[in-house]
Amino acid sequence: MKIQIEENLYIESDSMQFIIKEYSGKQTVGEGGKVTENYKTHGYYPDVQSCLNKIVKMKVMESTATTLSELLEEVKGIKQYIESKVTI
Repeated sequence: MKIQIEENLYIESDSMQFIIKEYSGKQTVGEGGKVTENYKTHGYYPDVQSCLNKIVKMKVMESTATTLSELLEEVKGIKQYIESKVTI
C-alpha cells in the first residue's frame, strides 16, 4: 500500500506495519544502475490511525497560529484534509 497524503508525504505499509515517508524528489543511482528514491522516514506505526495522528502532530508543529482558537481551527482543517485523502 502507498497512499499519497501531500506532495511528497506518503503512508506505506508492509506485512507488519505502516510507515510515514517523505520523499525528497531526488534519486540515487547505485551499483548496476539501480535507481533508489531518497526519503526520510517519520516513523513506524501499528495501525493507520496512529499514522494519521502523527501526521496531524507534524502539521500542528508547522503551525503559525498565535491563538488557541487559530490552532484549534488549523487542527480541525488538518484532520478534515487527511480524512478527505484517506477513506477507510
